[in-house]
Amino acid sequence: MKRIISLVFVISLLTILMGGIVLAEDKRGITIGTAGTSGALYPMGVAMAQTINNHTENFMANAAASGASLENIRNLSQNRIDWGISQNEVAYFAYNGIDQYKGHQVEELRALFSTLVSWVQIFTSADSEIESVADFKDKRIGVGAPGSGGELASRKILKSYGLSYDDIQPEYISDTEMVNALRDGTIDAFIITHPLKSAALLDLTSSFDVKMIELADDKFYQDYPYYTMKEIPAGTYNNVDKPIRTATSAVVMYTTTTANFSEDEIYELLNVIWSHRDEWKDTHAAVNKYVTLETALDGISTPLHPGAVKYYQDNGFEIPENLIP
Repeated sequence: MKRIISLVFVISLLTILMGGIVLAEDKRGITIGTAGTSGALYPMGVAMAQTINNHTENFMANAAASGASLENIRNLSQNRIDWGISQNEVAYFAYNGIDQYKGHQVEELRALFSTLVSWVQIFTSADSEIESVADFKDKRIGVGAPGSGGELASRKILKSYGLSYDDIQPEYISDTEMVNALRDGTIDAFIITHPLKSAALLDLTSSFDVKMIELADDKFYQDYPYYTMKEIPAGTYNNVDKPIRTATSAVVMYTTTTANFSEDEIYELLNVIWSHRDEWKDTHAAVNKYVTLETALDGISTPLHPGAVKYYQDNGFEIPENLIP
């Protein structure tokens, strides 16, 4: 009798477990490409994925660290991820097939919402002789990981000052590696595109005296009008006691038409994310400050997914014509 009871118990347990497996298999998996783990975008993405998992019966989401803009767009175009963040200007190039995407257009890109403001931030040591990007000639400069939005920005910044990688000693290293290299004296300066006060930059400036280099030349903004000049407030970082003028762009979450999300599915996912913002807003101070429903369309220059158009219209937004697919 005990054997029969045990067998019934085992069969029941297996039935429950198999039922759970079937249920899990009924859910669509979503992979969200974010950025490096040292910034604000990765923890935001992780928390957003968990919010989706907490409040939908149809999806199972996870967030993946990545090299950010260029890597995410490549993975989106190859259907390796379902959503991914990118700096606005990189996505604009990809969607229109211009700049480094000439001949490799990614016209299937569709925007979902704007997230953080990406700030170009240029650091050197406090006692460095470098006072301008023009002084980078022959210096060891961290330009970001290959294929990152930061590395793309580095090329454009140098070009605006009449320089190229041939004129400097470029170091193609990650954000965390650039921070460590400047502190260790193995590079002279670095260019990074991050939200203000990201973990890596706070780590650097709390343990090492820095100087920030401005990007205030009118020619740069004339050459690259998709950047906007803003001021980093004085005191944002230790030892930086004056405002620093520099370039900014929006960091936007994208999907693609080939990811095959229906209008209703995107509507549902956006509704979950924005209705439960309290579950992910505190992952970083910049997320809490900048990533809001009210600013969800700020800085976007490529068309929205149709489900996003419907969601924002239903929430009182007037959709600019260039964002309607």
